[in-house]
Amino acid sequence: MSSSDASLQMPTPTSLSSDQGISKTQLLQGSGRSKYVDNTLWTRVVEEFNEPEEALEDSFSDASDVDSSEDDSGYVIGRTPDSAVGNVHPSTGHIHQLWHIFSENVDPLTKVVHAPTIYPLIQKAASDIGSVPKNFEALMLAVYSTAVMSMQNDECERRFGETRKTLLSRYISATKAALAQVKFMGTTSIIVLQTLVLHTVSVRNVHEPRSLFTLSGIALRIAEAMGLHRDGTSLGLPPFETEIRRRIWWQLKMNDYRIAELAGLAKFRVIDTAVNPARAPANINDDELYPGMSSPPTESSGPTDMIFCVLRSEMGSLVTTFAVKFHSQQKGEFHWDEFVEHASKAEKRDKHDFIEEIKDLLETKHVRYCDPSQPLQLLTMLFARSAMDVARFYAHHPRRWRSAEQVSESERQNVWNISIRLLEQYDMVQTSPHLQRFAWHAAYFLQWHAFIHVLDSLRADPLMTEGDKAWHLVESIYKNHPEMMSNTRKTIYRAVGNLCLKAYSAREAALVNAGEAVRDAPEYIMTLRQQREKAKARINARNANEQQAQTLGNDARPVSVQASREPISGTTDWTCDTEGLNSLQEIPSLPPGPGQDAINNDAFWFDSSYANDLVGASDKMICENTDFMLAEDHMFDDTMIDWTQWDAWIGGPT
Repeated sequence: MSSSDASLQMPTPTSLSSDQGISKTQLLQGSGRSKYVDNTLWTRVVEEFNEPEEALEDSFSDASDVDSSEDDSGYVIGRTPDSAVGNVHPSTGHIHQLWHIFSENVDPLTKVVHAPTIYPLIQKAASDIGSVPKNFEALMLAVYSTAVMSMQNDECERRFGETRKTLLSRYISATKAALAQVKFMGTTSIIVLQTLVLHTVSVRNVHEPRSLFTLSGIALRIAEAMGLHRDGTSLGLPPFETEIRRRIWWQLKMNDYRIAELAGLAKFRVIDTAVNPARAPANINDDELYPGMSSPPTESSGPTDMIFCVLRSEMGSLVTTFAVKFHSQQKGEFHWDEFVEHASKAEKRDKHDFIEEIKDLLETKHVRYCDPSQPLQLLTMLFARSAMDVARFYAHHPRRWRSAEQVSESERQNVWNISIRLLEQYDMVQTSPHLQRFAWHAAYFLQWHAFIHVLDSLRADPLMTEGDKAWHLVESIYKNHPEMMSNTRKTIYRAVGNLCLKAYSAREAALVNAGEAVRDAPEYIMTLRQQREKAKARINARNANEQQAQTLGNDARPVSVQASREPISGTTDWTCDTEGLNSLQEIPSLPPGPGQDAINNDAFWFDSSYANDLVGASDKMICENTDFMLAEDHMFDDTMIDWTQWDAWIGGPT
């Protein structure tokens, strides 16, 4: 190891082991790496090495064929190791600014790195970028990415002289390249794992949920291979390493739960049923934790630097414990949504008791100690109360209603009140100057089902008593999420936009019928309407071109594959864009992969029924599908809402 490598490694213990029945469980650790061994075969293999650390060596080194395409894991994240990394770093001053932004905006809500330990290494690295080890360089790039992700565009331009979009694209691409260079798929480095965790945070509002779910699964597998799913105390690890590993593992788990929910999959799936699973992180301040400490610090009963992450992890731990109990009673696999939405009378009592148990834990152990004048503690209070309202919403989810007529007024009002509270809590995080630095996190936790229910209620009862209040919240959500209008390729955004317009048009019609004045539509409604008008115009133009082609008999003669992928008329615009909005042309394409030219020249692909999924025709098809959904006037009729369809739209691909 070079001197620079050694200087940037956090202290780690030597190889440790413990007997667990037939298999010999070992955690091999050294030089910032760890490998978890839990079967007899690998135990025998490890015994063949002169030193346990030899078994930690990855299948490459900095001096080896790093840039070769063999054993390349870069394809998983969309980049190859050929991409440049070294020239991406900003100036020394900007590196320090980005770290400060990260430590203020991102670190309090993630805690996957120990800031007091990492910051001196950042300072040292910033003064000599050329000698930074590749593992740590990847972590630095992930810090840049998440810092930029947490900022608004005007702040990026003011502080760094470039747009947020430009900076985010640059640093995310560089992080991908750096991860590929260190071959993250087979890593035993805790620093590389920390990089991957931060990378999943930086791209979670960019990638569609099912892609994120897959990436999250890879991160969990890497963590398991390093033994993070087992508590460090059972592996004989020192307090510092034990606590850092807990933080990383629980960040991965809680992130995976949310991604699963957005992808339309079971939330709070049982992950840890083994002996000695990783405990929730300790409620301590960062300055109480340091490498080399001999005993763990005493946990605080009040708020600390870890308050948000501790509360979230304890919630997950409680649900996981309940899931294990549920499974042990031979009730089958535990699914959170099914449990709270469908239950027998006995299970309903369990459900009520469970929700109350969560409430008592959050309120008595954490929330009552929080000071709302402190941003992190205020966010923790809002998160805790929002979590309770989410549980209540699912316990009374409107998908349980067979028909609107069979729902009691008290039940209807209860679900409405819960939904409005959820949107108010969400809006407060988005709009409060006190919480601005954490607004990036809230954006990922919009409760789509509550939002959809509010819009559907406004559609069904346009002049309801609290309609004005609800429309104010809807407008605020669109204002704080311009991508809900600009990203017309995302299915859920298009579907919600259609439902929103349906509800607003119903309100306008009801006001006219009641003889009341109708004010001008707000800007977001005008934008949504213009998008759909232009989509209809593009559909009409395509239909006219097709009819013209049929009239001229063009459809009777053979058409080349290349021509079949081009617009019939040279004036037809296939861009799924309205003025100032996102288009296919703005999405950078990846460079061709090895052998791609040969594939493009192989007639087999063009003759295959899979051709449209494999070649550039998909862009045109995406535009057509996008326009069709934008232009659909009758997507929502006056019947009960189809929640199964909405689940598919929420988790569907872009």
